[in-house]
Amino acid sequence: MQDAELIDRLVAAQRNGTSTVDCMPYSQIDRATAYRVQTGVLEALGAKVGMLKTAVHPDGVGVVAPIYAGNVGNAPGFRLTSSQVVGLEVEVGVVLGRDLPAGVDAARVASAVDHYFLGVEICGSRYADRKASGPMGGLADNMSGLGYAIGPTRRLGAMIEGIEITLEFAGKQIYAGPAKHGFGNVLASLVAYANAQHPSYSLKAGTIVTTGSMCGLVAVDGPGHVVAGFGDEQLEFDIA
Repeated sequence: MQDAELIDRLVAAQRNGTSTVDCMPYSQIDRATAYRVQTGVLEALGAKVGMLKTAVHPDGVGVVAPIYAGNVGNAPGFRLTSSQVVGLEVEVGVVLGRDLPAGVDAARVASAVDHYFLGVEICGSRYADRKASGPMGGLADNMSGLGYAIGPTRRLGAMIEGIEITLEFAGKQIYAGPAKHGFGNVLASLVAYANAQHPSYSLKAGTIVTTGSMCGLVAVDGPGHVVAGFGDEQLEFDIA
């Protein structure tokens, strides 16, 4: 399947708020094609990048996806429609205080952080079966980064060890457990991506980055009020 058709299918799903795209053609593409599709969808929609989502692929390469600016906001006033939503992830994000070139180590990345914040990623997909999309299909679909609620600045920075996470949705607790970062620590995926930067998503001062879940993806369905707790820190927002 040609890039243009792969792009058009995701654009149509985004505009219609649907999750019906067959992921199989996307599961067969390589990383370069996934990035062409991802950036092609962004351009076709005329969307702006609100923040970046970083991750590490199974081969160890750092990767990135945009979360569209229209779906990023500050808690508690933030609201996002429930269409395409599949789950929530409690995370620690960063705002960069200065540019990060390629070839930097973890200490250089840490020194470039202006501040850390508590956040909740709202995961969603345009695929009918996102779990079958594979790493490259997922990359083309923005790594399921549908939206993001930005919470308070963290006085503890990147420290997460031993802190309890709770999630409530529509008046019911749906998760409780100790924080465990999917990539080992808060900065691991940002460090990996800093050394594999895509030209469309450079790491400039002021860039907002989320770096991976501390509780995995917790499934939700339909509208509801979200309350995320992380130790004595908390944020809340609505999925409408």
